[in-house]
Amino acid sequence: MAEQLISVAIDDTDSQYGGCTTHLTGLVLSELRGKVRLADYPLLVRLNPNIPWRTRGNAATVLRLLYDGDPQDLLELAWSMALEYTQPRPPLPGKSPGVVVYVGRPWELERLRWLYRKALSDVVTFDVATKALEGGRALWRGGRGVIGAASSLAALAPGDPYTFELTFYRRPEAWGTRRCVSSPKVIELEGLSHGTLNNVELDKELTSAAPGGPDPVLAGFRGTDAEELWKFEEALCERPHFAVLYRSNQHTGVHASPLRPLVYRSVSMKVTVSSRPLKLPGGHVIVEARAADGDVYDIAFYEDSGPLARAAGLLRPGDVIEVVGGVRPYSPRGRPTVSAELMSVLSLADEFVEVAPRCPRCGSRMESAGKGKGYRCPRCGFSLPEGGRLRLSLTRELMPGHYYYRGGRARHLTPVGASLPVLRELQSVKVDDVMRTY
Repeated sequence: MAEQLISVAIDDTDSQYGGCTTHLTGLVLSELRGKVRLADYPLLVRLNPNIPWRTRGNAATVLRLLYDGDPQDLLELAWSMALEYTQPRPPLPGKSPGVVVYVGRPWELERLRWLYRKALSDVVTFDVATKALEGGRALWRGGRGVIGAASSLAALAPGDPYTFELTFYRRPEAWGTRRCVSSPKVIELEGLSHGTLNNVELDKELTSAAPGGPDPVLAGFRGTDAEELWKFEEALCERPHFAVLYRSNQHTGVHASPLRPLVYRSVSMKVTVSSRPLKLPGGHVIVEARAADGDVYDIAFYEDSGPLARAAGLLRPGDVIEVVGGVRPYSPRGRPTVSAELMSVLSLADEFVEVAPRCPRCGSRMESAGKGKGYRCPRCGFSLPEGGRLRLSLTRELMPGHYYYRGGRARHLTPVGASLPVLRELQSVKVDDVMRTY
């Protein structure tokens, strides 16, 4: 049989007790070593970050393979490994692994491309996902995980922007213990690099690449230069088990959608600020804003966003902004709440202050003589009629432009202001170039 392009997509194999879909994907890739060729880097596909039943980053994975065997064999291998992987760690209620195998170029099938776009910003149900698979060259097994697996098939197609993530995994005996990743070394390497993304919280002098849960990930480093990321091996003071280099849609902003803001959607909204910011204890900022259709929203900027929240505190009524964020299920002030990930200030309203005039005789600042009685100079007694108050234009502290989350804290899909490469066409890679065992 001639080689065919076959995609193997996996999702929902992690749980609150540990595990990680990318880790299982690395194990599947290791099992396939020597039996297949890679038509692309392994794919790490982030989907709608506002789905409440997601586990952590809401990621699915895809292996695009060149294979001359029966696609059913790939399905059975990946499915059996998914079952074996998840049995010791029962998933949360309603969660279950899913594997989808597709023969051909899935991004060329419009219904799969539509499914991917929907899953980035909206809620996708099991029946919607499986209906998109029907009639095509797809095989699948599993439960809820089929949704994410099917939705990720058409991701990262030619013409799409992308980034990389190099993920190091821990040896099983180390799972659940404290990770050893050198923040000073990560900061040093970050400073010497030109294409790394969101790996460091400079204000705290800590790396954000090492997670804190019981999962098998040691650290995940992000950037736009694949070769550059391998240098971060030097920051590991714990010997890893293996590493996989993924191509990803992280930090590309592809989830921002002009859809109507409904609960759990990721949206991009152009609004006009309609009140002064409400600054809450702890540093959170709430801004009331009105959309073009007249609907009013609360835009929430959280303290940990750093410069984003500080910029939001400088907004004034009449400012026009575009916000990317997620629609939350609560409305404390009786209107929908959008949690902001990114803000673009498009235009600023003029801001004025009114002050009493100066005395034309002696130059002192005059005082009000009472309502409707004009002004009187406290120094020389000179009087002016009502209406002499001066209206002065203030210089705004805020400037038009883009405002981002602070480094190291941005959500998986949120843009961080970097220039991103765009995929032109699939390019096969060697397994040894994307996976290392230690």
